[in-house]
Amino acid sequence: MRFSEDKHGGDPRAEYDFSVNISPLGMSGAVFDACVSALQRADRYPDPYCTALRAALSAKEGVPAENILAGNGAAELIYAYAAAHAGEQAAVLSPTFSEYANAVRAFGGKAEHVYGFSAAERAVRGGASTVFVCAPNNPDGGMPSRKEIFSLACTCAEYGAALFVDACFYDFVDDPAYTLPELLALQNVLVLQALTKSCELAGVRLGYLMGDAAALREISEKLQPWNVSSLAQAAGVAAAGDTKYFERMREIVRTERAFLEQTLRRAGYAPRPSCANFLLFEGEEDLAARLKERGIAIRTCTDFVGLTPAEGKQYYRIGVRPHAENEALAAALSEEKKR
Repeated sequence: MRFSEDKHGGDPRAEYDFSVNISPLGMSGAVFDACVSALQRADRYPDPYCTALRAALSAKEGVPAENILAGNGAAELIYAYAAAHAGEQAAVLSPTFSEYANAVRAFGGKAEHVYGFSAAERAVRGGASTVFVCAPNNPDGGMPSRKEIFSLACTCAEYGAALFVDACFYDFVDDPAYTLPELLALQNVLVLQALTKSCELAGVRLGYLMGDAAALREISEKLQPWNVSSLAQAAGVAAAGDTKYFERMREIVRTERAFLEQTLRRAGYAPRPSCANFLLFEGEEDLAARLKERGIAIRTCTDFVGLTPAEGKQYYRIGVRPHAENEALAAALSEEKKR
């Protein structure tokens, strides 16, 4: 089984689960109520065109509804894109989320891991038909600069390649250097978004891909009908319009991320700069096992190609959680330091 050993994070047995990277604010009351209300219509097929959902997402993102394709989570849309471009060559700006390369290879394509934007542009000149970029990047939370991503987009347009930007953590960013409509105004750019992370809809599953309407129609042909449930559509409509939730979420993430950065430094670790809701750092090889004994799960990063730790070390990612949970991690790291 492909997921007999899941490396993507999430440990239901842990008392404190820092291996996931979802909103620390919890599901909003409006979204919860929308999900409960939708259950009353669960005996009916969902809208196959996601009409109300796409209208709500259009208002949230400032993008016409015809340029939005909804999916059962972001991962479904990554695989649908790969299916629509089966057998093609792609460049993956690494280290990053493993499913871009997995999806390309699943449909007979070749995925090349490249390091740095200059290398990505060289890959396009060398024949790559798609470049995958994560912004902010998973697992480190770094955000590509405006110059980097716009230059890459220009190179892709010049050579007829597509730039696939995964912006699933974009809603966590304070004052980004560019907007998603600005990216979509560029030629051959697709932008992936999701409410899975920012609105705690991981179990509901809801993602959406934005871009040229004709390109989205081609990708939609690789999706199953009725792929977005009525519950997910209702949740998405409620979440997309809850602007106060997003403002509060960014405030909490900003505050608690700073607390965790300080916590890691006090424990002797050096977290990478991040503008997302998670932090990457290098620690002892057995750190995850030791914390697990204390009921705390952290994400080991062995599946990120190109993320190579020093001898005897391992890379870890921790999600920003509510303050009480972050304090529990701080106490555990302090105790471990004394061992």
